[in-house]
Amino acid sequence: SGYQRISTPTLGTKELYETSGHWDHYKENMYTPFDVDDETFVLRPMTCPHHMMVYKSEPRSYKDLPIRLAEFGDMYRYEASGALTGLERVRAMCLNDAHIFVTPDQIKQEFKNAYLLVQTIVKKFNLEIDYIELALRDPEDKEKYHSNDELWDKSENMLREVLDELDVDYVPMIGEAAFYGPKMDVQIKTAIGHVITLSTIQLDSLLPERF
Repeated sequence: SGYQRISTPTLGTKELYETSGHWDHYKENMYTPFDVDDETFVLRPMTCPHHMMVYKSEPRSYKDLPIRLAEFGDMYRYEASGALTGLERVRAMCLNDAHIFVTPDQIKQEFKNAYLLVQTIVKKFNLEIDYIELALRDPEDKEKYHSNDELWDKSENMLREVLDELDVDYVPMIGEAAFYGPKMDVQIKTAIGHVITLSTIQLDSLLPERF
């Protein structure tokens, strides 16, 4: 599907996560940092900042876009012991994770392509989607979400338009967006009836600004 397979380290510097904003918003779910050779490192809970550094590793032109980077990435998250549930909620995992770098006018088509890719996997494994969730910000929560309301409105409206064009029914969920942008979550039921997120497609306009 046009993705470049890459491999990035499972360690990142604390500074890397401070730049991305994950340290401020997510550090309670990250493992304790440790020092090596005058640098502070942490086990990575996500690959977002790592893929940003791969993108930044050489000069890019808008003519190169879209650039699709994908990784079978090991990630580590310090979940509370009481929240751990079989294979649904774990402290270490390997995710098939990707980041797509696009121009603004490419966003909708790339989102559609990603959604159709998820649908292909769902059909191949004979899974059944319970419902689609559109995770939006809570406009009143200025602590959890970045404060650029114009950017939020534009991002959220774009995802609504894409889902409408795909003729996808979805449940809007106020306050469930990531701190950096809205997302679409594909929810399925496990054999014992728990609803879990199978796949997520997120629109992140904040990381490009931070990096």
